[in-house]
Amino acid sequence: MKKRTRTDFLYRGAGVLTWALISGLALYLALRGSEAVQARIPFYVVLMVANLVAMQLAIKHSILGIPARRVAHGLQAVSALALAWLLPLDFLPIYTIIWIALAPALYSVTVGWVLLAGIMLSWYVVMSMGWGYDNPVVSVSLFGTFHLFALLSARTAIEAEEARDKVELLNSELMATQHLLSEASRQSERTRIARDLHDLLGHHMTALTIKLQIAERLTDGEARTHIAECRALSRLLLADVREAVSAMREDGGVDFRQAIALLVAKIPQLDISLDIEPGLEIDDVEIAESLLRCIQEAITNTLRHAGARQSWIRVWRSGDHVNLEIRDDGKSEGELVEGNGLTGMRERIDHLRGTLTLGKLNDGLKLNISIPYGSTA
Repeated sequence: MKKRTRTDFLYRGAGVLTWALISGLALYLALRGSEAVQARIPFYVVLMVANLVAMQLAIKHSILGIPARRVAHGLQAVSALALAWLLPLDFLPIYTIIWIALAPALYSVTVGWVLLAGIMLSWYVVMSMGWGYDNPVVSVSLFGTFHLFALLSARTAIEAEEARDKVELLNSELMATQHLLSEASRQSERTRIARDLHDLLGHHMTALTIKLQIAERLTDGEARTHIAECRALSRLLLADVREAVSAMREDGGVDFRQAIALLVAKIPQLDISLDIEPGLEIDDVEIAESLLRCIQEAITNTLRHAGARQSWIRVWRSGDHVNLEIRDDGKSEGELVEGNGLTGMRERIDHLRGTLTLGKLNDGLKLNISIPYGSTA
């Protein structure tokens, strides 16, 4: 998260620096202009500040959701064009070069091309009707190439960022899966050893105890005393073997906390808070894997659709059930529609005879899962 925060800071800083240079130069020229131009300086300042505020609200990772950021993005363009209409300076299209660079983070590729065409048409109207250019085609075309470059550069940067985030997410999923497989393998090996101890050593110790009991009855004197002691020792050893076997089987749970920690360690663009019951272990590997896959799918949906910046994951035991709660601070609009991801989650939980509920919590989503502990279909 620190690296991404530093990137966001530089991204915002570059936009503010460009805005400051353009706005400062524009005000300087306005102060040296005619009395009519100087009289409108308060209006220029208001439009410049409005443009800056709108840019900061529209920029990626702001405090607003996508719909509100789009509104701010629209106000950014309107303020830039209004300022240009009142103050005819050739370099003011730089305002909308910044504006078009923000479009790929808010709109699809198709909408981006429409916005590019629309802003170029708007500049043609401003230059021809507001500035009085007889033939502004050359100027519009020249600035159009800068707008096109900004749009393509921003789109390329976003695609590269999405690809990097996808790789990080897949790597986290792989590490969590490897840990789960390792835990399952360890559990399987402990179960095998416990079974072998019980079936082989336990069987032989039982047979030895019986033989010693027979020998004790067939002997007299000091020999009988020693055989009785050996039989007592064999019974004690058999009890120790059974106790060790029981301990090995009981200590076969999956370290679920570590698996989740590996999954969420490097999730991009999302700050995840974990609340896992101390010492939580899940003996059933199928339950552990299903819960891990549900968490994985929930995080993926949050990144793709919710626009959330914070997510909370809680896992705990209550009675004979293991429970999972996931919520976020995303912006969900309209009715909840279960896609393939949520359908797959529900199928996993139904297979384990568990329950899954999904609902809205303020603007975000809340997912609750409860599975009978140790149950399998």
